Amino acid sequence: MRVLGVLLGLLLSATAAFGLLRVAASRRAPDPGPRSAGPSRDEIDAGIARGVAYLVGSQNPSGSWGSPASNLWDIYAPVPGAYYAFETGVTGLSVSALLAAGGDDPAAAAAARKGTDFLLAKHTRAKRVSEDVLYNVWGHAYALEAFCDVLDRERDAARRAALEKGCAECVDLLRRYEFVDGGWGYYNFNLVVQHPEHGATSFTTASVLVALKKAADHGIAVPKALVRRALDLVLVTRKPDGAFAYSWEHRQFPQGRINKVEGSLARVPACLLALHAWGEPVPTSRFVQALARLDEFGKFLQIARKYPIPHEAWYQNSGYFCFYGYYYATGLLALVPPSVRAAHRAKIARVLLPLQEEDGSWWDYQLYSYHKAYGTSYVLLALARCR
Repeated sequence: MRVLGVLLGLLLSATAAFGLLRVAASRRAPDPGPRSAGPSRDEIDAGIARGVAYLVGSQNPSGSWGSPASNLWDIYAPVPGAYYAFETGVTGLSVSALLAAGGDDPAAAAAARKGTDFLLAKHTRAKRVSEDVLYNVWGHAYALEAFCDVLDRERDAARRAALEKGCAECVDLLRRYEFVDGGWGYYNFNLVVQHPEHGATSFTTASVLVALKKAADHGIAVPKALVRRALDLVLVTRKPDGAFAYSWEHRQFPQGRINKVEGSLARVPACLLALHAWGEPVPTSRFVQALARLDEFGKFLQIARKYPIPHEAWYQNSGYFCFYGYYYATGLLALVPPSVRAAHRAKIARVLLPLQEEDGSWWDYQLYSYHKAYGTSYVLLALARCR
């Protein structure tokens, strides 16, 4: 009987392990076929059209995207401020995505305008959520980018003035929520102070810097000292191996799993873009290296996709690293030689297209009901560059 019990236990363990493997496999990208060729232009266009249709069809009557609806796997989000922050961020991303990928579709243009109206009216209500949470930083960054993207196309003087005012408000809010060491993060768990304490993350800071550069290029006043402190934060997290540590305090643990090359894949493109945008010297070889590493090790981002607990996957990658990383990686395409650009356009499109859901959306991490809007927007922006 004892032997039978042992055998039964082994059988149950094997069955459970097989089940876990099936779950993990279901989160991976479908086999995209031979690695020598990417999807055709028609295939990319078809995927983009389905993604645009998803955004147009899922827009709220208010002009925003997403809601606080939850499946109980979501992150800590004090009410109501966290939802204002998420709503602002995903609406900004959705507006930018529709402008970049919508082409001549009048429905996409109308949705982008309605989303812009929502942001102009509501974006300033995204403020510090609580003493320990600053998700609003993401809202300010992506609202700022959306305003700049709309400014690129807007000709009406009154509307341009409103957009420029919105940009200035975003810059001021980002100045207000700067971390004490420079740069930005989204948690402040230890000391409750006006300027959040140590905890600025390299990638949040880089994302904000990219948005601030867009604003500066549109003539919006951006404090030089604010930019300099943020650049120094990104630089202090840079490692000799080309990776970037997760945050200011993580620089003390350079060989921590999340700080290794495989754990830094999603951060590196954003950090390099931010440094280059503001004139910091970055060799072209670093851009090429970042794209090559994403191609080689991107499976770790794809495996993490849809895992419900932050940082539970290999090298502490989170699901929400995935599409973020590929989006900023496509920003590097303009900075590498043409042959490298063409190869990685095909490779990135080959990864992203098969991950589209049946409803036309993309998503990599459950975030109340904001996740499909932000995931779809990141991928549409990326695919528009791959096109």
